[in-house]
Amino acid sequence: MIALAMHAWQNSTSKSTVKFKKMNILFLSPRMPLPADTGGKIRTFNILKQIAKANHVTLLCFSFEASDQDFIPEFNKLGIQVTLVPIAESSIFQKITGVLFKPIPFSIGKYHTPLMRRAIAKILKTQKFDAVHVDHLHMAHYTDCFNNIPCMLDEHNVEYKILERCSKVEAGFIKKMLYQQQAAKMKAFESRKIKDFKGVFACSLDDQKILKNISSGNTPLHVIANGVDTEYFTSPDLKDAAQDALVFTGSMDWLPNDDAITYFCNKILPLIWQKKQGVKFYVVGKNPSKLVKDFSQHDPRVIVTGRVEDVRPYIQRSKIFIVPLRIGGGTRLKILEAMAMGKAVVSTSIGAEGIECRDGKNILLGDTPEAFAVKVLLLLNDEQKSKDIGQQARQFVCDHYDWNLIGQKLKSIYEESSHV
Repeated sequence: MIALAMHAWQNSTSKSTVKFKKMNILFLSPRMPLPADTGGKIRTFNILKQIAKANHVTLLCFSFEASDQDFIPEFNKLGIQVTLVPIAESSIFQKITGVLFKPIPFSIGKYHTPLMRRAIAKILKTQKFDAVHVDHLHMAHYTDCFNNIPCMLDEHNVEYKILERCSKVEAGFIKKMLYQQQAAKMKAFESRKIKDFKGVFACSLDDQKILKNISSGNTPLHVIANGVDTEYFTSPDLKDAAQDALVFTGSMDWLPNDDAITYFCNKILPLIWQKKQGVKFYVVGKNPSKLVKDFSQHDPRVIVTGRVEDVRPYIQRSKIFIVPLRIGGGTRLKILEAMAMGKAVVSTSIGAEGIECRDGKNILLGDTPEAFAVKVLLLLNDEQKSKDIGQQARQFVCDHYDWNLIGQKLKSIYEESSHV
């Protein structure tokens, strides 16, 4: 992922950009975006890079690790100045009290700290900003710090929808109730905060519609899709993808990904193995749970890698990229990356949500274990079909989801907002 971030920077200067008036933008983020080893960090880094092409950018973000300091020089090369605000992970006691007793959702409240407020006040004394880019709803607490400076919110997901979906798939009564409680708090917070912004960025038309339904004001809602570096994620030599193998990539400490792998290994993979016993399954991503690691202990056909520096070799050596998500929001960067590499993708409808793809043309969809397994087996048994789907997918993302195209739209919105 670090290699991806560096490649993106090196290529940014070689592409023509639309000339806009340079603005001074403060970028407020809950975490250091490097290493870019989660979907959220990949989006944050690429949005930062695109904004910095035409503007002066200062990144102000929380730091959970001392090693975050090591990435500051990479941002400085992009012309981005960085200020880190230390924060610790919440204790069990803080989590329990935050979930049960506070009026705002726990995952939001933990990012509201006096240290960040002081850091904002300090930076406002020394710099004048034309706009503030608030990365994630989790940083929406701080809009009251900026008086008349216009603030834009990047909603990576519709946050309350993720919690609602968690409650629907959770079997335990207590956890289900807690998810429902947090979802209600999140929906109230999300709908209330949208009106504090001059504009909101949604990842997809689906998310835009949901946010419009819960917003009470007239805040403009723009679609700024997730993207992919189509030069870094290139179509592989299919001769190197001879394995009857499936692959999933993603941060495995994110609940929707953990649930997807558990669901796939318990409900779908056995159906595939009934027809093709030799099929391997690669689970690629940091911090897999014990349950996910146990799948590989019980069957050597399941390979759990943990964190890797570069996901491309695993995507390349596998015939099919699978996305069996039952929970989620926003759009899946993992799908765009696999498509850019010319891979056939089989996904649930929720997994492919927000991407304007077409079932049967550039992706295959299956929403039951049986339907998902049938689609996977179809591609495993029909090499030409798999190749055709992959080629259509590659063309699709090059035409619609390249980060440079998305960056041009983002810069246009900022230019327009500066004249309003």
